[in-house]
Amino acid sequence: MERTRRRARAESVQQGRQRYDRDGDGAVRWDEYRREAYGTPEEGFGDGADPTAYGALLARDERRFRAADQDGDGAATGDELDAFLHPEDFEHMRPLVVTETMEDMDKDGDGFIQLEEYIAELYAPEPGVPEPSWVAAERAQFGRGRDLDGDGRLGPAEVGHWLRPPTSDWAGLEAAHLLHASDRDGDGRLSKEEILGNWEMFVGSQATNYGEDLGRPHDEL
Repeated sequence: MERTRRRARAESVQQGRQRYDRDGDGAVRWDEYRREAYGTPEEGFGDGADPTAYGALLARDERRFRAADQDGDGAATGDELDAFLHPEDFEHMRPLVVTETMEDMDKDGDGFIQLEEYIAELYAPEPGVPEPSWVAAERAQFGRGRDLDGDGRLGPAEVGHWLRPPTSDWAGLEAAHLLHASDRDGDGRLSKEEILGNWEMFVGSQATNYGEDLGRPHDEL
């Protein structure tokens, strides 16, 4: 997972620089990013697009860009561009990541993430289809490892702890989480059948770069 994360981040930053650094000066300026990602106001947002939704996304990206641009020069270089593209990996971006997560998951706007809001981000039920076992494991994980004060919901501090635990061994935590959710026979190991039987969990994990690495050749798989 560490190797996957390092490679994915390096590739993402390189691709981002190539895409957004339109003048080739080695820095991505906000105007360059905005034009490439959203177009100009004169060009509009494309046929059928919701201007309100696009405006909200644009404002959200600008807020993140300004937070990543630590020297305030309006350009993202090196670690600043990395922080803009991968804010979850930078301590100074933690408050913003918490804010964005709350905005995404707190559907009722009460300032907390309820259990069902948490599950809805991970799983969309289908009529007549039984709920997978990994969803039950996530429900248990919510109560045991996410909801630190036991009040049945996640506040901003708990979301911050969830997204960026106070440990450098994030890969160990993720591995333990995957093992707990997928080790059906309890032998402490994952078989091919257990992984395939819980593939949704792995597609949503950094273990597979959120599914992106499944398209890469792997002799071990």
